[in-house]
Amino acid sequence: MKHLFFLLLALVLSGAASAQRLMVGVRGGVSFADYSFVPTRIGDTRFSPGSVRAGYNVGFVLRLNLSKHLHLQSELDYAFVNYNVLAENSGSRRITLRTERFEIPVQLGFQFGVLRLFGGAQFRVTGSERSSVPQVLKVRFNNGDVGVMGGLGFNVRKFFIDFRISGYPRSRVWHNFTSDGVTQRVKVPRDIVYGGSLGFFF
Repeated sequence: MKHLFFLLLALVLSGAASAQRLMVGVRGGVSFADYSFVPTRIGDTRFSPGSVRAGYNVGFVLRLNLSKHLHLQSELDYAFVNYNVLAENSGSRRITLRTERFEIPVQLGFQFGVLRLFGGAQFRVTGSERSSVPQVLKVRFNNGDVGVMGGLGFNVRKFFIDFRISGYPRSRVWHNFTSDGVTQRVKVPRDIVYGGSLGFFF
């Protein structure tokens, strides 16, 4: 799948070089994770989903205008997505999980005046996870390497504003929770990231 993406990107760039319809820009924004998993007990500690926590992302944007109303866009994005988990033992404790992801969205967009609708696939190249209290909980996110994304945006001259949502097509995924050396697979019915960003083309 990744080889197919890089082949597609090479074709886009080669076509853009001759047609001179390639736009290059940058973007940055905030994101929020709608994260839900089945409450799980490992040893004496019960883990449950916490409140929504903000993250952020930055990216490099390539847009190929295929026609007046149609474009193909790819990005090189680095995203910091944060999650909250509640750990209950003798008391309640909030654990912050941070995932750092290098992602490559590939989207097809439709332009109607200043309004733009888009959707496509999102390829995760690398990812890492950190826990604020690793001795209590570590989580391995097993969402997979390919997700879906979509949203709407507005173009104002060289600037653009995007509102997007991304997730995984499977109805359930599994994450590995590790506490006190014990690892358990946990059902995750929902792991959706949504947010907005501001960008501009050079």
